[in-house]
Amino acid sequence: MNVTRSDPSPRGTIWARPLGIAMAKQLQELLQELDEEQFNNFKFFLRHSAPEPRIAWELLANASREQTVNLMLRCHSHNTQELTLQLLELICRLDLAQCFQPPKDRAASIGASGAAAKGHGPALAPAGRPRLVSQSQLMNLASCMGRKWRQIGIQFLGLEYHQLEQVEEDHRGDLVLQAFGMLLEWRQQQGRAATAAHLHSILSAQKVPLQPEALDCLLEPEQG
Repeated sequence: MNVTRSDPSPRGTIWARPLGIAMAKQLQELLQELDEEQFNNFKFFLRHSAPEPRIAWELLANASREQTVNLMLRCHSHNTQELTLQLLELICRLDLAQCFQPPKDRAASIGASGAAAKGHGPALAPAGRPRLVSQSQLMNLASCMGRKWRQIGIQFLGLEYHQLEQVEEDHRGDLVLQAFGMLLEWRQQQGRAATAAHLHSILSAQKVPLQPEALDCLLEPEQG
């Protein structure tokens, strides 16, 4: 289910229940910390990686930071904090994550971020938990799919035709972004099972229309 143009979309003020005003303020301050490329990537992943109800790309594409806050609070008020952290990870700005944690947890978060900066490991990566496949790995893979991305999505990744229709509409004429959007749909659907190893095991099947070297990006360790 998408939020469409017919839905009322407040433009001048932050939309929020009284208990959500602090979150709205924090979220808008966070978005101000993003440069334009990061902000556009944030909106891109908000469209493709957030759970239902999805926000229509026609509303997000040209939305300002304040309008983006409005849309997030309307559609995802119950999980705004969790969703924001996921999006920050996707755009490689987890350094801003402490803005959405209770004060008692901030010292631990800052300590973890400092350790990562000194080369002692990535921030917020629990020990022993397999890392999700990254956006850079998905983009590298998407660039190898060509026009076969629809077949791969439906036949091998278990996506529905209507999901791919929406992805194609959002990125009409750009095969790489269409394939990338399809892979993001798979990642969202798989949740914590969306690891590089899992994706590699699926796409290395004999009948998948991909060259073996296209999957090399899934075998390369991500830099922390």
